[in-house]
Amino acid sequence: MSHPVRGLRVSVDARPLDIEHLRTQGIGRYAHGLLGPLGRVASERGGRLVLLRQGARRPSPYSGEVAGIAERRLRRPPLPERLSEYPEQVLLPLDLRRARSWLHHSLSIYRAAVWPGVPSVMTMHDVVPLMWPEHYLRTGLMHRMLYRAARGARLLLAVSEAAQRDAIAHLAVDPERVLVVPEAADERFAPSDPRLAGERLGVKQPYLLWVGGLAAHDPRKNLTGLLDAYAGWRRERSRPETLVLAGRVGDEGRELAAHAARGGAPVLFAGFVPDEELPSLYSGASCFLTASRYEGFGLPALEAISCGTPVVAFDAGAIPAVAGAGGRFAPDGDHDALMRAVEQVCDDRELRARLSQAGMRHARRFSWARTAELTWKAYERAAGTRDPPRRP
Repeated sequence: MSHPVRGLRVSVDARPLDIEHLRTQGIGRYAHGLLGPLGRVASERGGRLVLLRQGARRPSPYSGEVAGIAERRLRRPPLPERLSEYPEQVLLPLDLRRARSWLHHSLSIYRAAVWPGVPSVMTMHDVVPLMWPEHYLRTGLMHRMLYRAARGARLLLAVSEAAQRDAIAHLAVDPERVLVVPEAADERFAPSDPRLAGERLGVKQPYLLWVGGLAAHDPRKNLTGLLDAYAGWRRERSRPETLVLAGRVGDEGRELAAHAARGGAPVLFAGFVPDEELPSLYSGASCFLTASRYEGFGLPALEAISCGTPVVAFDAGAIPAVAGAGGRFAPDGDHDALMRAVEQVCDDRELRARLSQAGMRHARRFSWARTAELTWKAYERAAGTRDPPRRP
């Protein structure tokens, strides 16, 4: 049980807001959604947040606007990304001491110190590298160090029950130390005029929508499987729907574009779509479609149902719980069943309307204000623990 801790000073590693490849991905969106409401909760509870930021000072969406937030800029040597975790083991504890932090929160496993010098809380979005080590643990030394830091945290905040279950199983930690604190969608995600994004991107209805990162290969996303399933369905069933993939394109996206061209089905790679336009793009889609084999949360699915757009996905990971009654789910790995579910949603207007209304009701269970409240309660619980954490 947590108890109010007056004057609690918490440092939060907010560098996902500053690191280019993280800012527009899940961790960056998590940081952007959480920190403003968290600062307000801190102020209400008589506490203080110190956000650790990277690089030169730039306009911040938080400091100066939220009374419970201050910022501290960190200096780091210029290193390749593959080496960037190692200096944290020495430099981050020094920064936390200078920040006079009582408690430190890592918003993900990355940039964490094995022994930060103060009690710590860490958000666990997933433990995918431990679940599929043959794909994700080729740089095993770095991941062993980061997961050692996770095991040493006083509390782990899992973003879903699926993430909680898998963190307990694969990290072998006490279940009492792993709390579920879900993500949320920004309030801007609501039914919107589809013409805003459609006209700029050249998207014509009907279309199926996928949203995510297309820069680097991530096997669990199963994008090649999605493209093949879509191409076969469109060809065999003479379907009119275009598949739209929205996300920043890198090497992975270019390879997928070539694969889609060989398959002969129309796939539109829309590139990065800013948050201002995403509600419009979601709202115009017949459904949000993903063939991911696992998500620790699946924020695009929540954004979709918030806009009244049904979700079609595999019954795997956290997406069935996140989309709830706003989704249709196929057995994990059954691509034919996945596309049959897409066809039902596209062709049955009454079904699509029911899913749309049920999804919007379900989406109201999630909010960043609630997430911030649960996060601060976790801080108070961690800070109220009498015994200091042992070295992992």
